[in-house]
Amino acid sequence: MSMETKKDPVEVLREEIMASPKLEEFFTDMVGMSLKQYMAGYVIDNTTDVEELVDELDLEDTRCCSECGSPMYEGYCIENGAEYYCSDECLHKHLTDEEYENLYDEGRGNSYWTSWVD
Repeated sequence: MSMETKKDPVEVLREEIMASPKLEEFFTDMVGMSLKQYMAGYVIDNTTDVEELVDELDLEDTRCCSECGSPMYEGYCIENGAEYYCSDECLHKHLTDEEYENLYDEGRGNSYWTSWVD
């Protein structure tokens, strides 16, 4: 008689499900959203450091406000990205209007308001 270790049936099921080419379609039908949408929601809901998330995923259109930590797709870019601010309120906790205007330099400086999405 063989002393073979039996596999856990749930583990066999999990392996077979993960190998199925129909898993993503089944999941979308079951949950009402794609796997990527579900994963993105999970990551957003379980991340406390938006800046780390933006950096780790190499996101192109999202920045993180240097003051409040909120995600932003438009706002102030200071000194070519040394700092980002999502609002006048956040900006003015670090720079006065005059300091910002000096950095902006009538559009010739490296500090400006922009949008990173088309």
